[in-house]
Amino acid sequence: SVPLLYKMPLRLKKVSRKPAMNSEERDFHAAAHAETRSDSIRKAIRKCKKLEIEFLALDFDQTILEIHTGGHWKGTAHELLPHVRPMFRELIPAALDEGIHVAVVTFSTQIDTIRYILDQITDHRGAEIPIRGGFGGNKTFNYEGNGSVAGKQAHMASAVEELEARNMGLRLKRASTLLIDDDKANIRHALENGVRAIWLDPDNSSQVLKDMRRLV
Repeated sequence: SVPLLYKMPLRLKKVSRKPAMNSEERDFHAAAHAETRSDSIRKAIRKCKKLEIEFLALDFDQTILEIHTGGHWKGTAHELLPHVRPMFRELIPAALDEGIHVAVVTFSTQIDTIRYILDQITDHRGAEIPIRGGFGGNKTFNYEGNGSVAGKQAHMASAVEELEARNMGLRLKRASTLLIDDDKANIRHALENGVRAIWLDPDNSSQVLKDMRRLV
């Protein structure tokens, strides 16, 4: 005989599906996430100020951008704009507003493209941000100092020279500098030379804000 349990009629559980969000609801949820990111950025900037970090050096490909162009972007600069990470659309202007100097330090030599991107995400304040590009014998700048030239060290040192020349009395130090880069080798060179540095994981870029708040 069939056990009683299997004689009982099966009751199908209704699966409740949430109705699709309309555009207004999507905008609300997007705004909520943006506010959360904005709060994280404010806290990260506040920690930098507390530690007297005055110079933020940022890599471009796969750091500010979510993709790696290899320094050979074939499209227009405007077509590259959607690939800027939302975090940096907020972090860069926020840093400038708080008096933290910003520079882009990259192995790319597409300076005009980078300048366009910076102008667009900072409301045309890109001229405030030095760009140092290239590597080896293909740099877009000259650096004749005595410091290390490994990784992004020469890029940062050259950017500092420009910033100090522009701002009378400004003296930026290694201890007041923070590098953010997706290349672990560049991070290692920075740390070995007394520069604070945070590795950006391309698959988890928002972790950078948490790491900034953990700086000592």
